[in-house]
Amino acid sequence: MSDITSLLALQSDDLIIHEIETKLDALAPRIAELDARRKRLADSVERQQGLVSAEEKKQAFLRDKIAEHRQLIERNQAQFDAVTNIRQATAAAAQMEQAKKIVAGEESDLLALNRRLEEMRGALKAAKDDLTALEAEQATARGEVAEQRAALEGELATAAAKRAETAKAVPTALRTRYDRLRNKKRVHVVVALSGTACGACDTSIPMQRRHAMLSSGAIEPCEVCGVMMYYQA
Repeated sequence: MSDITSLLALQSDDLIIHEIETKLDALAPRIAELDARRKRLADSVERQQGLVSAEEKKQAFLRDKIAEHRQLIERNQAQFDAVTNIRQATAAAAQMEQAKKIVAGEESDLLALNRRLEEMRGALKAAKDDLTALEAEQATARGEVAEQRAALEGELATAAAKRAETAKAVPTALRTRYDRLRNKKRVHVVVALSGTACGACDTSIPMQRRHAMLSSGAIEPCEVCGVMMYYQA
């Protein structure tokens, strides 16, 4: 097998690998889109949960204040019941009336907070339901992507093993030049002459070099684009 033939066989294997890798890369945006949709709903759930937690803390604080002020009313009532003169009774009644007004205002605030909290809990439940529905909807799509990825990775492993065997037939120095070019993300490294020019960039090749490639089967680099050129009979 000539160097050109073995090198072209190696490039053929690499093109197959490149195609498989391209298909694998194409799966990434699909997963990213699924993840982005889920993240939006998950973030909504987290925000709603934070709002509910903050309101629940306000609710607990307000309940404690109401309980404290009710205890104050009970103490004022006990003082009122125990007084024996009008001045003390008047003072105790005033304190008790003030405490009752405070409790009435706090109870009104608590009622409004309870209604607001109920609405927020409803929004939180709706957000959680939406997230659960999306996850169920995405389960099939994610499974399909996983199956495709597994299949492609199996194909890639087989292609890579074949490529390793093919590479053994290419002389080390030639394979090193070829691999260096492929590592620069070039897909087609070995290119046939197109008439009198490079088949990759259409740069004209001097007659002497073309004659050398024709007579000896030499593989020459293109001085412009760097591909490995050969003469195709």
